[in-house]
Amino acid sequence: MSSIREQIQAVDDGSAELHEVPEWGVTVEIRSMTARSRAKFVANMASEDGTIGGVNDPDRIIGMWWHVISQTCYDPESGERAFEDDDQQWLFDKNARVVNDLANACMAASGLTEEAAGDAGKDFSASLIDEAEETPSDDSTSG
Repeated sequence: MSSIREQIQAVDDGSAELHEVPEWGVTVEIRSMTARSRAKFVANMASEDGTIGGVNDPDRIIGMWWHVISQTCYDPESGERAFEDDDQQWLFDKNARVVNDLANACMAASGLTEEAAGDAGKDFSASLIDEAEETPSDDSTSG
């Protein structure tokens, strides 16, 4: 019998779904990000002080969108990545709504909801509280 570690390691837990982009006349396969790729994406969203949000630099936003799109979009027929590393330049000269819709679909496939994607550029760091800061005060506990 294999160990739980070996069982987990053997499982293919990735997901894939077809996403039609009618404006481009194509359907791409969107695969979920790996945990490593998602961690890099989230790290790119973080400010220097470690808080999430407040992304107001267009180059950082393009970089985040490119990361999620390039890591999750595949050709459903060949199984190859849909975009090569140097495709970022021309892709971001395409229709903003179409690229945004694709990025949102890619984020949703990786557990990054459209709401979270829409919050990129907004400061929601106030909702992120360190567990140590969640200790109730003496006023809120009964004695």
